[in-house]
Amino acid sequence: MPIDAEKIHRETLVADLHCDTVLQMKRGYDIAQLHDTYHIDIPRLQKGGINLQVFACCICVCLPEGNRFAMADSMIDCLSENISANSNKIAVCRTASEAKQIIASGKIAAFLAIENGMAIENKLENIEYFYNKGVRYLTLTHVTSLDWCRSSADNRDNPGGLTDFGREVIAEMNRLGMIIDVSHINEASFFDVLDTTKQPIIASHSCAYSITPHNRNLTDEQLRGLAANGGIIGINFCTDFLSSDYAKKAGPVYKKYLSDLREIDRHYSDQMSEDAYQEKFSFLTPFANDVAANVGDSIPSSATVVDHIDHIVKLVGPDHVALGSDFDGIFITPADLGDCSQMPNITREMVRRGYAEEDIKKILGGNFMRVFREVCG
Repeated sequence: MPIDAEKIHRETLVADLHCDTVLQMKRGYDIAQLHDTYHIDIPRLQKGGINLQVFACCICVCLPEGNRFAMADSMIDCLSENISANSNKIAVCRTASEAKQIIASGKIAAFLAIENGMAIENKLENIEYFYNKGVRYLTLTHVTSLDWCRSSADNRDNPGGLTDFGREVIAEMNRLGMIIDVSHINEASFFDVLDTTKQPIIASHSCAYSITPHNRNLTDEQLRGLAANGGIIGINFCTDFLSSDYAKKAGPVYKKYLSDLREIDRHYSDQMSEDAYQEKFSFLTPFANDVAANVGDSIPSSATVVDHIDHIVKLVGPDHVALGSDFDGIFITPADLGDCSQMPNITREMVRRGYAEEDIKKILGGNFMRVFREVCG
């Protein structure tokens, strides 16, 4: 009997391991309302059948030292307030069992995360502080290195990895039951984490380097190490990470806008101010139009996302791959994944390729729930 993609998606726990929508909430974005901009709100999560959404509080590298902990704290409060204001539709989950209860009640389970270890300001006690506020994963770095963990944005051949303090961070996260996220960290740090952790880890929003050799993606060696650890990778929807052909063709378009965007970053100390966003997004329409005009035929799709899933499944099996969209943190989305409401297209593509129903359910959410349960309870 043919597998019914719509039925599978509707009846399966679907988890998205990463979005940056909190950045918009800080500016007053109402997640209860249906929007035609950005990528995530409650109505579109419901339409897309997403039961568990990870909301990452991304700490901008432009923030001066001494302000990073406070910004993370403020973002968590903002997210928590938005969730509380919509408690009939969404609730915070701190454990996998709590998430299942929330979902069984017909609500969306909201998982709190911090992206960028800068938030702890080199104090181990700050990890427990954030844990007590409901945070259940920490992405160790972002686009710049810390003094205790190096970013993948650095030279790929840089031998630097975790310092002694970095290993203490891993041990503390293990003690608390907080998931370690290795997206954004370099290879040396990645393998140092594997050597140190006693629990499964995740790469919440990355892709396969063998398909697209980008510094944000994981090599086959890393994927094998991740699988041996019992961890998972959430496939990122960023078009640059999905397709080398797209990235090559889009490169000249990006260069036209990059210097202006960097100048805005330098000009505004508060990247979440309305003025900064208005200036940044004044570039978005012409940028998107340029991309469509110059590389429209190369823009990835849900099929490209499943290409990365295919590679990982063939390499290490179906138990170590998930979805990590990076919605609201990316400008250009795959052609048929314009926002979270279109998540069923991935299920349809997996069904079209002949994936077993059991494996589809693992990839959509079961694999993440296993790690969530093992680490957090």
